[in-house]
Amino acid sequence: MPNVVNDSAVTYALFEARDLASRPRFWLVMIGVSLVLGLVGPFGTFETLPIAGRISYWSVVCLVSFWVGFLTSTVLAGLAEDRGLPDPVAVMLGGLGASLPIAGIVSAMDAAVFGASFWSEIARLLPYVAVISVVVAALFEVMIGPDTIPVIAAETPDLPEWTRRLPAEIGRDLIALQAQDHYVTARTSKGETLLRTSMTEAEEALGAYGLRVHRSWWVARQWIDTIETRKGRLMIVLRDGARVPVGRVYRSAVRKALQRPK
Repeated sequence: MPNVVNDSAVTYALFEARDLASRPRFWLVMIGVSLVLGLVGPFGTFETLPIAGRISYWSVVCLVSFWVGFLTSTVLAGLAEDRGLPDPVAVMLGGLGASLPIAGIVSAMDAAVFGASFWSEIARLLPYVAVISVVVAALFEVMIGPDTIPVIAAETPDLPEWTRRLPAEIGRDLIALQAQDHYVTARTSKGETLLRTSMTEAEEALGAYGLRVHRSWWVARQWIDTIETRKGRLMIVLRDGARVPVGRVYRSAVRKALQRPK
């Protein structure tokens, strides 16, 4: 994966946003939150705005800040994870990164509606928004319920020429590859070996025989049993029971390749 802002993290974020936007429960929650805030009128809006104005104000703040924050944090967390950072650290950085545009949106709204100073507002709000953004990002990950999703059955493919590099004693029934610095550990149904190659080179040579599912993992299609989600983490479950993590920026491609269209 190139060390630049690429479209992989953005593609994943848009995929997740479309999936979330298709859920009626999400919109019911957003409407409920907007109505409650509009009726209660926190942060001085009860005294300064009529009820219709309060509901409109909080609806715009909730919707715009949520989507900007969601997309920003998802992209940044994906890029952080793609560079090898642990998932909790990636989530925290995503939440912190999202706090700046969210604080900017709320400050701009306050400046437009109440005549407040934009820079004073953003300086006042940013620390609070940063804490809330990190907490919400963490809760969003944890609260995603467990789910096991069957995948499209793979046809038995022809063995790629690349598998001839495997020692005869472990056979050519390749299950998975794992990156190890400048080497790759190749695992078959009979054992494993260390090869001096890169994941990118192996992935290109193996083609449709398998999928790159993580910066450090590749799996053979015929060995994939199900996709499992648990506490926000996506895993590939193999036929032998092993679980392989799916990197954030690979999730949309993995789902598209393995799940039947709805």
